[in-house]
Amino acid sequence: MSRPIPSARDLVREALREDPNFDVNSLHHRTYDLMINYRSRYYESKVDAFLSRLSLLDLTNDVKRRLKEEMLRPIVVADKTYSNFMEEASRRISQSFQPISGKLAELSAQRELDRVGLQENVHYTVREGRTDLTVYHPNVSSGRVKHRIEVKNVKLRERGTRGLVFDGDSLFGFFNSASEFTRGNVDVIDASCQRTSGYCYIPSLTLAELSYSGTRLRPNTQFGRDMLTFVNTGRIP
Repeated sequence: MSRPIPSARDLVREALREDPNFDVNSLHHRTYDLMINYRSRYYESKVDAFLSRLSLLDLTNDVKRRLKEEMLRPIVVADKTYSNFMEEASRRISQSFQPISGKLAELSAQRELDRVGLQENVHYTVREGRTDLTVYHPNVSSGRVKHRIEVKNVKLRERGTRGLVFDGDSLFGFFNSASEFTRGNVDVIDASCQRTSGYCYIPSLTLAELSYSGTRLRPNTQFGRDMLTFVNTGRIP
């Protein structure tokens, strides 16, 4: 396997071939599962390749010695030396896993814009400046009014609320831990979104678990409709 995990776009295409009608949370969940499966298959392929180099299978002392030597043998991949095959496997995965995971969240959010009829570079742009998605009223060419969306994956953390302050007017994510939405974090989100006339879009299941949801949290399934309204009117109701 030359590439441990397919690109985020390829994972989205694969998921949509299974079900073109996935909602935004189902799509993100399925693409994340696919990414995990590809990672497992990659590790399995590394072990299979390792075992294929062994001529004996009974674990005599000699085989144990050879096994240890083989597992700790430095390897060279594309002119880069790794201390052993496990380091090479984990390094390749770690280098691709996080960027692909983040891109999956962005593509899932972008699909919500596409589903309501908005078009990239007509009504919205991707990765404009430091912002993930920027939606325009009435269109990109007019540049009259814009709304910036910071896209996050499954964890809010401090950088999520910080992103609202610097890079976004609204926040969109697949946050799966209600415990991150403390009263303090919700109040920060409310204050930031109130200033920018934006909202924080989170999964309905997470939203339902909150004992305190403030005034600016909305289900992420509403994101596309809200952005369509913004394109048409210049504001989010």
